[in-house]
Amino acid sequence: MNIDQLRQRFPNEQACRSFFESVMWQKGRYCPHCRAEKSWLLKGSSARSGLYQCSQCGRQFTVTTKTPMHSTKLPLWKWLLAMYYMVNSSKGVSSVFLARWVGISQKSAWKLGHAIRQMMAPDSRLLPALSGIVELDEKYIGGKPRFENGITHKRGKGTKKQ
Repeated sequence: MNIDQLRQRFPNEQACRSFFESVMWQKGRYCPHCRAEKSWLLKGSSARSGLYQCSQCGRQFTVTTKTPMHSTKLPLWKWLLAMYYMVNSSKGVSSVFLARWVGISQKSAWKLGHAIRQMMAPDSRLLPALSGIVELDEKYIGGKPRFENGITHKRGKGTKKQ
């Protein structure tokens, strides 16, 4: 998926909110405060979009409550765009480039990047942990050989490291 396709799939904030709700609440909406499954959507001129109220504890919540996206002023589209860049980058994205691509300050991009990495952690509810066989490129594990006077050690593939 490229940026144009991403923009077509998520043309507005409501589409982004619906996507996050489908990812976060796969088994149905629940209150992040008390885990109750019964809640209702609040509508009206004073209620922001995507605001729900729990029937058990009475507290209000959205899909971003108790997540790293909570109480941010950034639109969900910018969160989604930053996630797109971070996931599709093979070597990671610096906060300077992320800020330029998403259209925010470098400081905000740095915080955004850390929040997205936190959501990608194995204990996160958004993504399941890796399981089964995981393949990696070549990797030599172990420290460099100890110094011995007059002896030069082989480097790279010439070593006996596994």
